[in-house]
Amino acid sequence: MRITDETIRSAMKVTERAPERVNFRLFTEFQAYRPRRSKLTYAAALGLPAAAILLGAGLYTAHNTGYFKDVKNGFGTVTGVTYENATDEISIKAVRKSEQIELTVQILEPYINKMPYEDSEQLQIGKCTFISKGESTDFSTDEISEVENGKAVFLLDIADADSICITELISRKKADQDLTIYGNWEIPIE
Repeated sequence: MRITDETIRSAMKVTERAPERVNFRLFTEFQAYRPRRSKLTYAAALGLPAAAILLGAGLYTAHNTGYFKDVKNGFGTVTGVTYENATDEISIKAVRKSEQIELTVQILEPYINKMPYEDSEQLQIGKCTFISKGESTDFSTDEISEVENGKAVFLLDIADADSICITELISRKKADQDLTIYGNWEIPIE
């Protein structure tokens, strides 16, 4: 028997065409699936480390900067606002001057023109504790100091303190509600 092109074509039609069509359909389905899988794999491989870096940066940022927090009553209604975690945004120094302590509150440079400090006209010391010879005494004052260029100066009549711990400052502006600024400032007296 002589093999011609006709015999090859007829043989292929009968025996090998059906498996080839099945294989072709499976092959196209696999090809359609494979790029999706590969793209998802690459996205996950690149996305997880990127998400971890962004989350870490977000936690670092949230840890080091202040934020506003709503004050709610028992019914869940917002009745006011406080500013939390302002420790790294404000610098406080204390110097002993004869019978008084001069307390200088300085809003640090990148924060002076940002909320909530840009609207601050007056500052008051809220909660503070004086530490003298290992004993702590809670102290509050009604003294209000004007804020000029991000700086306020207080004169306190406590001469025997070794250090001061302030946890609350109150910012005031005319015709606005007072804003309580929370932080943790431990100040040695020079």
